[in-house]
Amino acid sequence: MNKFLLGISLILGTFAAQAQENTEKERKNDILADPILLIAVPLANVSYERLISQNKGIGINAMITLDRSDDKFMQFSPYFRYYLGKKYASGFFFEGFIPVTTEENYHYNYNYDDINGYYYTSSVRKNNFITVGIGFGVGGKWVINDRLVIEASGGIARRFGDRDKNYFEEVTGKIMGGIGYRF
Repeated sequence: MNKFLLGISLILGTFAAQAQENTEKERKNDILADPILLIAVPLANVSYERLISQNKGIGINAMITLDRSDDKFMQFSPYFRYYLGKKYASGFFFEGFIPVTTEENYHYNYNYDDINGYYYTSSVRKNNFITVGIGFGVGGKWVINDRLVIEASGGIARRFGDRDKNYFEEVTGKIMGGIGYRF
């Protein structure tokens, strides 16, 4: 009887050691880029995520405009995700994020000349400001062959600050239609 219990415990111990090895070998970093926004807007949209466990991850998303003629816009959003899928850090997820946004806007004052009948610019004001907000998002992440990562996600956030002084929109968003790599 003692030999039987010893044999069973050795077999179970071997399986437990192998299971522990497999979880330690899981790749825990994802890096993604959004080619659709890069071509359409142009907006650089990249994301890095560190996977904490089977169903949790933390990361940061960066969105930066590349169009020189447009107002300068940058948004960095640290986030926390909770995955509902059966595979390691994949499937449908919920996320909470904190967008930190910097913008540079130009405001023009126009006046009407009654005598000549046209508008003219009387002054230009450059306005730089930073806002912080809080938001919620949903999405899905799929891992193909343990390396290729495809993600589709979106979220909406409320920004806080002095809107009347800085002329910013109170709502911002975060979107990712990305492809990336797990390492």
